[in-house]
This record gives sequence, C-alpha cells and structure tokens, in this order.
Amino acid sequence: MGTSMRRLASLGGAAAVVGSSLLFDGAVANALPYDNTDPGATGCSNTGRVVRSATMRNRYNGDPQGTVYLMYSSGCRTVWAKMSTGAPGCVPGDDWCGSATVHRNSDGYELRCYTPSGRSSCSTRQLNDANVTSFAEAEFDNGPWNYYGKTGSY
Repeated sequence: MGTSMRRLASLGGAAAVVGSSLLFDGAVANALPYDNTDPGATGCSNTGRVVRSATMRNRYNGDPQGTVYLMYSSGCRTVWAKMSTGAPGCVPGDDWCGSATVHRNSDGYELRCYTPSGRSSCSTRQLNDANVTSFAEAEFDNGPWNYYGKTGSY
C-alpha cells in the first residue's frame, strides 16, 4: 500500500472513531431505554423531584384549581408529568376528568395520562431527558369550565 493510501486509510479510521463517539454518547445511550417506561417500576422515581410546576387556571376567568408538575429523575435523567386537579374524582362522561402530557422539545415526542374514574390525579410514563429539555401541561374539565396549566421547560 502506498504512502498516500496509508494516510487516507488512517484518516478514515480516525474519522470513524470520532464519528461513532459522537453518535453513541454514553449518557444518551444509557437513558434511552427509559423512554415510555414507568418511573416507579424502573426505580427512577426514587431520585425524582419536582423541577417545574404550574397552577391550572380556568380558561374563561383565570380562577386557579389544580397543579401540573414536571418531575425529573437525576438518577435516570428522565422526566414525566404529574397532575392533580384538587377537585372531586373523575366521573367519565360528566365532570372532573383530565389529562397530563410530558413533551420533549428536541423531537416533539409526548406521553399522556388520563385521570382514572374516581381519581383526581395521574402521572405519565417517562421520557429520556439527557441533554435535552422538556415541559409538562395538563387540563381538566369541571362542567362548563376548562382548566389548563403548562410548566416551563427543564
């Protein structure tokens, strides 16, 4: 093999090593398996904490009721949304039912939960949040009124 071919092969090998290290960042590779998993079942909720929260407000008159939370696990580098209406339990087809969504800004991926019958809160499954940002939003209805809240990104 000539000198120029060896140089070219050497440069190609170096580029492959650098390229693969950029594609397979260890932190991201370790966190991705947590997408769409339960924070409690994976143990991620053990290091979970509220990083952002917002009051849900009546869209018509601004009255507050309920809170939406963006939860973050420092151990797993994941996020999930949690909401609590502070209202009576959900009565499907009638009143007090709602949902919470966690949204990853980098790719728009979202997960949603719905308040189960008789309950006034729910938590989504979790998303990888390593080296990206996400936010949470929630809404619920109370007869003629609709309440909504959205956290800032973290």
